[in-house]
Amino acid sequence: FHRPRVAALAEAGPDVLALETVPDMDEAEAVVRVAEETGLPVWLSYSVAGGRTRAGQPLEEAFAVAVGREAVVAVGVNCCDPAEAEEAVRVAVEVTGKPAVVYPNSGEGWDAEGRGWTGASTFDPVRVRAWTGAGARLVGGCCRVGPDRIKELAGLLGP
Repeated sequence: FHRPRVAALAEAGPDVLALETVPDMDEAEAVVRVAEETGLPVWLSYSVAGGRTRAGQPLEEAFAVAVGREAVVAVGVNCCDPAEAEEAVRVAVEVTGKPAVVYPNSGEGWDAEGRGWTGASTFDPVRVRAWTGAGARLVGGCCRVGPDRIKELAGLLGP
């Protein structure tokens, strides 16, 4: 499943492949293995909920997929509640010793049946200090985090 997609991305000549929004450590293992064939560096980013992968696996086990893999230059989380990002980043760094990526969503909920977003944004750019303190070196936003919020993040991180 992943091989033709990863090959197409690699042919475009990126500096790094983002293996992102991965819900499950078995899928992470598969996509990392395929990405290693390209010779490109990658980052591995899980989508998490409740301190576990979306598939319910412990983060310590999930991040262990990246241990000893030279192609994986960073690990972390994306498309998750901002409140869960700090602890997930801390686990990612502790397990792998690699820099972390973090780009949570707005914190709003998706109502699949109603096909719309619910609740209010809990994405507070001030959290960036906690994320970087936990080991995040690449920081951004995912679903419903727009350019204005990213500009705020950039202002907090400096040049």
